[in-house]
Amino acid sequence: MAPAGCTLDTRGLDQQLDRYRRLGTTAVSIDEQALRLVITFSEDVDVDLLRETVAIERSCCGFFALGYDAADRRLSIAIDDPTRGDALGALLSALRAAPSRAG
Repeated sequence: MAPAGCTLDTRGLDQQLDRYRRLGTTAVSIDEQALRLVITFSEDVDVDLLRETVAIERSCCGFFALGYDAADRRLSIAIDDPTRGDALGALLSALRAAPSRAG
């Protein structure tokens, strides 16, 4: 079930979380903070997949503040409302569920 404020239906949410799982296979570090995740990807990251994931996230979940530094292959995802921690946690779980994630 999508978190409150997310416009994805169940299928769309499943697909988005799968994109995060796939991205997680190239995550070399995940810096988990209370209201923010910072993920650094290896040179092998699928840039098209990453751009698609970020674009979908921006369109469906306006409560996330997203930033991507292409030079450092670093994605930041932040929330300003602690009650949105479950949504951030779902992304973290998906990233960590990647079967061959390094780091």
